[in-house]
Amino acid sequence: MIDPLIQRAQQAYTPARLAVYDALVLGLFCSLVWRCPRRSMVRLYERAAGAAHLDIGPGTGYFLDRCRFPVPDPRITLLDLSAECLQASARRLARYRPRTCRANLLEPLPLPSGHFDSVAMNLVLHTVPGGWDAKGVVFGEVARVLRPGGTLFGTTVLAEGVRMNALTRRLLAEQHRRGNFQNQGDGPDGLARALREHFPVSRVVVRGSVAVFRATA
Repeated sequence: MIDPLIQRAQQAYTPARLAVYDALVLGLFCSLVWRCPRRSMVRLYERAAGAAHLDIGPGTGYFLDRCRFPVPDPRITLLDLSAECLQASARRLARYRPRTCRANLLEPLPLPSGHFDSVAMNLVLHTVPGGWDAKGVVFGEVARVLRPGGTLFGTTVLAEGVRMNALTRRLLAEQHRRGNFQNQGDGPDGLARALREHFPVSRVVVRGSVAVFRATA
């Protein structure tokens, strides 16, 4: 049984909304509202993505499409609960022949242990219900599927412990009302603590109202 809150958040990713996602969310919202521009996220991918890469919550495939991988033919797996997101990102990344996996993040991932060089969770965790204790189970599963020395990286919009302007507060409240965001109470300290429980090395940096994180298995 899928949590109704997860189902509600997934309903936001319709084909019509995905068609404007890059311009509206990644372009306008990331820069003006959350104050962490998408170019910073592209750089994060280029620094951390490996030859065997798992992308959790790929959205439209924007970042993978622009990433310069360390090898010309990376082995990419796309994981999401939304069939629409998987179809859109797989189509955009067809040149890499990505594997797709439809799965719920709050359940054991149907993926082999020690398989990936890198895992990305970019703009994902703020859509997952529950506090960091509940969301932290995801990090345990990610640590399991990473090879020793592999890297988890990503970003998430925070609702606590960061500076917000009036626009950010208003838009965050609207996302909560619609059920698109489930990040009530999410702050950087809780994220850092959850990462430390599963990774020997981790780092969280706040940019605007976004946590940029990286951890090594």
